[in-house]
Amino acid sequence: MRMPRNTFRSIQQATVCVLGVPFLAISLHAQRNSQERQQFSPALRRAVQDVAAKYKIPGIAVALIEQGRLRDIEVFGVRDKKSNAPVTENTVFEAGSLSEPVFTYAVLELAAEGRLDLGVPLTQYLPLPYRRNSNPFLVGSIAPTDQVTDVRFQQITAIRALNHTSGLPNWALDDHLRLLFTPGERWSYSAEGEVYLQRIVEQITGQPFESLLNRAVLGPFGMGQSSFVWRPQYEASIATGYDLAGNPVASHRYLQPVGAETLYTTVADYARFVSGVLASSIRQRQHESVVSLMLNPTVSVDESLSLSWGLGWGLENPNKDLYFFHWDASPGFYSFVMASRKTGSGIVIFTNSENGLDAARDIVKSVLGGDHPVFKSTLLHPH
Repeated sequence: MRMPRNTFRSIQQATVCVLGVPFLAISLHAQRNSQERQQFSPALRRAVQDVAAKYKIPGIAVALIEQGRLRDIEVFGVRDKKSNAPVTENTVFEAGSLSEPVFTYAVLELAAEGRLDLGVPLTQYLPLPYRRNSNPFLVGSIAPTDQVTDVRFQQITAIRALNHTSGLPNWALDDHLRLLFTPGERWSYSAEGEVYLQRIVEQITGQPFESLLNRAVLGPFGMGQSSFVWRPQYEASIATGYDLAGNPVASHRYLQPVGAETLYTTVADYARFVSGVLASSIRQRQHESVVSLMLNPTVSVDESLSLSWGLGWGLENPNKDLYFFHWDASPGFYSFVMASRKTGSGIVIFTNSENGLDAARDIVKSVLGGDHPVFKSTLLHPH
């Protein structure tokens, strides 16, 4: 979900100045996927090369998943036009809103352990007034503060924060946080709802948020090159984003982890996560509990297109074949993920261009096939 450019200026100022035993089987499965990747997909290679040329995309990285396993990764173009450095499967992208499913998995694992009740008001864990950092990307004492006393916050639950029915705006950076509508009334994408939930999770666990994510998701799924905060080694592999006219967009050096936004990752790492979501095992009851919650429709987004929202993922249900999806449309980047647990097929697409939406649509049509109503929705279009 795109942020306004002035919002990103605030972030740039900031960035420059669950728990429990890891799922060993999932981790090994994710690592094994990479080792067993032997087949390349001619259809995927053609599609990647075609869209890069057609839509003038500097760099693109795409992972194809079949039968729950990583089949192929195709890359094309450059991660940075100035240096002409090529995109590889280890190129680091700013994932933006694709952070959300990773964050959600960690939260739901906490719930599966009985440490978080998804259906009770979050004010039971953190009573009003809600004292918040009105710019969660800023670190320490330079961050502006805000205090929320609206009693309607007592109607916000973890489920409503995760399925975007909290009533909160997408972002209220450097501003007072106000409800746009009564919680539970309707769907409206809100990163602020997830920021609020992150605060609750930190309160419950008493852990640094980055540590929770490492233990609950990044470590078990083998996402070794991924992080919710900037790492110095990313300098050698980070992708530069480009706007619609092909001009470079300033990148971010996030120093504060924000579950709704700050994930740095590679196409290979994110494909491991998606493969893990597709994995099914009766031995991993906690994992099954988490995934079933993620992929269970909780609210309609667009009935005419059979689009709904689970927890952390958008859901598309054409011809009763459920696909889960998510996307990011941040300045300089466009990314898209779609997969089906029924077929075990999926696609992960990262581009360093704001022209990436059309590319994602063409790749999905060429490789996954079928008619996907989500591409007819206004959801995917940058605002």
